[in-house]
Amino acid sequence: MAERRFTAEDPPRTSVEDLADCAAGLESWTIDAASPALLVVAPHPDDEVLGAGALIGTAVRAGVPVIVLAVTDGTASHPHVDPDRLGRIRAAETDAALAAFIPQAAAEAASPLRVVRLGLPDGDVPAHEDVLADRIVEQLAARAPGAIVAAPVRADGHPDHDAAGRAALSAVGRVPTATLVEYPVWLWHHCRPGAQRPHLDWDRARALDAPPEVGKARTRAVAAFRSQITLDLGVPADRGDEGPQVVVPEAARALMLAHPQIVFVHDGFDAVYADSDDPWSVTGRWYEERKYALTLAILPDRRYRRGFEPGCSVGVLTGMLAQRCDALVATDVVQAALDSARDRVQEPHVDFRRAGADDWPEGTFDLVVLSELGYYLTDHQFAGFLDSAARQLADDGVVVAAHWRHPIPGAHRDVRAVHTALAAQPGWVRLAAYEDEDVLIETYGSDRLSVAAAEFTVADADED
Repeated sequence: MAERRFTAEDPPRTSVEDLADCAAGLESWTIDAASPALLVVAPHPDDEVLGAGALIGTAVRAGVPVIVLAVTDGTASHPHVDPDRLGRIRAAETDAALAAFIPQAAAEAASPLRVVRLGLPDGDVPAHEDVLADRIVEQLAARAPGAIVAAPVRADGHPDHDAAGRAALSAVGRVPTATLVEYPVWLWHHCRPGAQRPHLDWDRARALDAPPEVGKARTRAVAAFRSQITLDLGVPADRGDEGPQVVVPEAARALMLAHPQIVFVHDGFDAVYADSDDPWSVTGRWYEERKYALTLAILPDRRYRRGFEPGCSVGVLTGMLAQRCDALVATDVVQAALDSARDRVQEPHVDFRRAGADDWPEGTFDLVVLSELGYYLTDHQFAGFLDSAARQLADDGVVVAAHWRHPIPGAHRDVRAVHTALAAQPGWVRLAAYEDEDVLIETYGSDRLSVAAAEFTVADADED
């Protein structure tokens, strides 16, 4: 078993009262009943209940399907027990524990809970992070956009837990229509609420709003893990020399079961930028440089009075658009992206704001740029974007849309659906288009003269 950065025999660094006081000052959060799934990443059998039991119970009662991704079979907890036998014991404990979350009224229906066992080596998850991230992406790709991924907080203190958290963050970064919720297991045993630690973002801390009956279900579920809370199988692997100790002592369990539970919620796009200031590699790829050049070339006017670029990311295209606009508003939902964009583009006529694509600034625009964003918007957000565009695009304005043509995991729609919806807007026509195997770029707006006809008559040009 991988060595922990603390010992379970140590007295906890915080208390249940401290956690309650902290949670009382946090914004509440709960699982959206419209979510297509809750995917729980559990490094070991019992983590899904000790860390994510409140999430599981809330999801089940909201009618959201739950998939527990059992990363390891927990076969390193008791080294003197045959690994195959120990794996069977711990798998049976998980099944019994999860049954505690299913309401009696739903007991005869199809189970809302499913366990997918990956069989990665217990104690060696850090060496298999990439494999785990791939498996999480596969699970997300098999479900509708908007799924929730729950994984241990990356500062939990156990190497397997921290690695599982990093893998989940990486996966959600590749499928940004998902939401990542980091849950603590051992965190409060060695860390006080509000403490500054790497990979612990208190701006994302929320108090999980779980129904009261979920707390009782969590207590029943924990009791199913006798291998972890009793000495039925003997002394576990990583206990000290101060006498027999169970894997999860009572004091630690009290912190794990504290109500309301504190979790850390990351929007998918926040996860994209968590470990990189240029996650899309827009500053180095020839594809991006070429796409930007094509986007600028397809614009029908030399200058624009006021432009709008939602989803501006780190501001590479923003800087180019700024050279064509008298005023430009650029928005993004991720603060880290906006900070990078402001550092890159410091022209005074560029106004950076934190907002979504369906949250338009006031006023009208004669240029709107939708670049690599349309497939990530929910149906509600996309409808909001189209509605605002219809109301706020100037009579002589244009919308330019540029999108990747290859499949995107977790996308709400493909490139054709995005551009078909734009082309269907009343009063708009397709003014220009470029397409190859990688990218589709089109401009839309009211019918107008071609660029040549606006400058000189085509007949004169033919005579020359």
